[in-house]
Amino acid sequence: MSTVLDLFSGAGGWSLACSRLGLEEIGIEWDPRTCETRRAAGFVTVEDDVAGVRPDDYAGVDGLIASPPCQPFSTAGKGGGIDDPRGQLVYQPMRFARRIQPRWIACEEVPSVLPIWEGCAFELRRASYTTWTGILAAEEYGVPQTRRRAFLLAVRGNRPVHPPAATHSRYRARYSRDQPGVQPWRSMADGISRGFIDRPSFTVTTRGNAWGGTSSRLTITDTQNAGRWKGDTGNLTIAEFGTLQSFPEDYPWQGPLSSKLAQIGNAIPPDLAGVALSAIATPQTRHLAA
Repeated sequence: MSTVLDLFSGAGGWSLACSRLGLEEIGIEWDPRTCETRRAAGFVTVEDDVAGVRPDDYAGVDGLIASPPCQPFSTAGKGGGIDDPRGQLVYQPMRFARRIQPRWIACEEVPSVLPIWEGCAFELRRASYTTWTGILAAEEYGVPQTRRRAFLLAVRGNRPVHPPAATHSRYRARYSRDQPGVQPWRSMADGISRGFIDRPSFTVTTRGNAWGGTSSRLTITDTQNAGRWKGDTGNLTIAEFGTLQSFPEDYPWQGPLSSKLAQIGNAIPPDLAGVALSAIATPQTRHLAA
């Protein structure tokens, strides 16, 4: 079985994707509550600060995954960028890549980090990797939200690297959900398996902006600040927040409410992680999230 090192592993978005693809993941995560969630879910977890970890301790892994903290670069954060101490962590994946030279690499961040990923891709090409950098839209892979993320995908050798093929249509609020060759985008109601029979309409609020409408038409734009999402009938449950990120309804979130919401908001949707990995780790499963 291929072994993967997952830097900044979070609550398990990449971990679930690795498990579904038959990859053995080792996750490094510094937050104790998030580590509790990972362990409850059965994932191998090293509780440590990535910046202090020796790459040589993980020599021989086949893959390297990294989703550095997004707050310094996110529009929902303070926007400190690389001047924020956490912003410097965006360069940690390359520190590991140079030393352990994994067979493949997958990195994810908010769209504003794309130029940094492009710089990393240039260096990786000089080290005999083929690369792809670009933006993937979550709703095009069956996730019930319009989150967009910048990815760096790389494979050592000459095999071309392409973005994963879309499995669902782009979100267009004023247009038909029909798009030839792909499934319709999924609404929040599609993503939540229970509870909406008593919620015919609701409003979702993030970062002070509100979207209202029937449950069959509304999608979400972000999961940062998830604790501010409100419905006409009250807050969504933790399980429902998780399913909007494509986590299983019974995922074992640990810690107080504020921590659970932060863990959900910070995680990469497993379905999005899966299609990214399928493009480089196991190409034959490219349509995993269909």
